[in-house]
Amino acid sequence: MKKIVFMSFALLVLSISTAKAQSFLDKIDRAVSKLDDASNTADKASKTGGKLSSLFGKKNKQNTAKVAEDNKITIVKISNIDLANLKKLNEIISTCKGVSDTSMKYNSSLSTITVTHSGSSEKLLESVQPNAKNIFTDKNIESFDDGIIEIKMK
Repeated sequence: MKKIVFMSFALLVLSISTAKAQSFLDKIDRAVSKLDDASNTADKASKTGGKLSSLFGKKNKQNTAKVAEDNKITIVKISNIDLANLKKLNEIISTCKGVSDTSMKYNSSLSTITVTHSGSSEKLLESVQPNAKNIFTDKNIESFDDGIIEIKMK
């Protein structure tokens, strides 16, 4: 008789803990379902937003890729230039037509200005020269080629 009472008690305890565990697993399952529904809703909203933005002329990846293809990079190397003239030259270059970005690095012996622009390096040099006459002239140009312009200050 003791065995039956003990087994009944053990069975009762196990069934209660099993019910609690199942309840816990059901709660986890409902939470996962809510997260899944939320992510599906977000995906649908994203697709709808993409369609609306294309109607209003937002740039897409193809347009930005075309702009990136049109831009070229030219490195302007200047020997023996002081920092003040380098800053002036950088300002002149950045205001030229077709220039989208410039960055400069200063060194007393060899400084560089990296220019992102449309068109050729020769066209860039032609548009910079009239405004930079007080910094350099034709005598100072060592060489220019596609992607590089070398200037030597005396």
